[in-house]
Amino acid sequence: MFIIIAASPWDLVAKPQKIKLTGTCNEKIVVSIGETGRKEVISALPYILEVDKNDLPLRLKFSSDNFIYYDIDIPKKPFDTTGHVYLVKINENFMPLYGRESNQSNNQMMPAPVNSDSNTYEGIDKSRGINKAPVTNLKANKTLALIISNENYEIAANVENATNDGLAFKEYCLCTLGIPQENIIHATNLSYGRMKKAIKDILGIADMMSGEANLIIYYAGHGIPDNNTKDAFLMPIDADGTDTEVCLSLNSLYSNINNCDLNLCIVFLDACFSGAQRGGDMIVAARGVKLKPKETAPNGKTIVFSATSGDEAAFSHKEEEHGLFTYFLLKKLQDSKGKTTLGELAEYIKENVGLESRRINKAAQTPTIIVSSALESSWKRLTLTK
Repeated sequence: MFIIIAASPWDLVAKPQKIKLTGTCNEKIVVSIGETGRKEVISALPYILEVDKNDLPLRLKFSSDNFIYYDIDIPKKPFDTTGHVYLVKINENFMPLYGRESNQSNNQMMPAPVNSDSNTYEGIDKSRGINKAPVTNLKANKTLALIISNENYEIAANVENATNDGLAFKEYCLCTLGIPQENIIHATNLSYGRMKKAIKDILGIADMMSGEANLIIYYAGHGIPDNNTKDAFLMPIDADGTDTEVCLSLNSLYSNINNCDLNLCIVFLDACFSGAQRGGDMIVAARGVKLKPKETAPNGKTIVFSATSGDEAAFSHKEEEHGLFTYFLLKKLQDSKGKTTLGELAEYIKENVGLESRRINKAAQTPTIIVSSALESSWKRLTLTK
């Protein structure tokens, strides 16, 4: 007599191994799981990963916009009776891009390139042609850059592709404009307090350069007008658009810049201040109608490139996964390899954003350039870096 025992297909599949990651998480972290090609996004800890037992041992690699983390090696058997439990830790040998409270010198630092030969940095998708910043021989040791991209809002709608905008602009600052890593603060998804601190930190560094610094400030995210005064504000991720007291006033920003000892400040704002989102809908649905904000004029030696005029919306270029304004800003830097005057840059952005918005969005988007009175006669001949 023969007895045949048939195994269920489920018995032939290895049981998943649970790996618990613990610690403190104040940002989104991407974890790459061994050689499997699999990645998961962690937004809160503790977090449970499940892997095939047959894949053990393996290494977990972590990446984010703000920190470099230690790798974690997962053996076949746990180290002790607690099972596979591991602490996600920041590598203190590398300072953050930005994103935690620390002293001024730390906030200046950026992590090292993933591949220094190719000038490729984590988080930037080089498969898209616009993200391939030309590597030049420009050296801008006296230029500083503050890059803020607010995409993931806690209460209001998110800003499509703002993170991509900031990452790409940072790449162009490094590779094309020749701004040193230590001269850049790059920050994503900032609260009101962190936005104020980032601005204070970069201006503090600039003040130490005895009037020789060129400063570039780039912002992608929501802008909002005050209902009563029509003054314009930058919107942190912990605001909902109804209360400008917890938003960053452009008047205040320009005043702080003017109080700093600078050679030149150039501000890029991929935001609108009518109360609209990148898709054209309203940030605050109850408001229902776009407002025409006051034009906020800078003082001193400041030039502002703004994505819109009046009550227009700042649209996204969905095909390119960037804000429309940012896409053409990058395109001009790419085509000119960074060797463009501000006048040439202004004309290129205005012409191409206006045309492309009519073509793909069927709506007007008219970038504006606002120049302080001290630079009215000379700004077109100036360049981005020093």
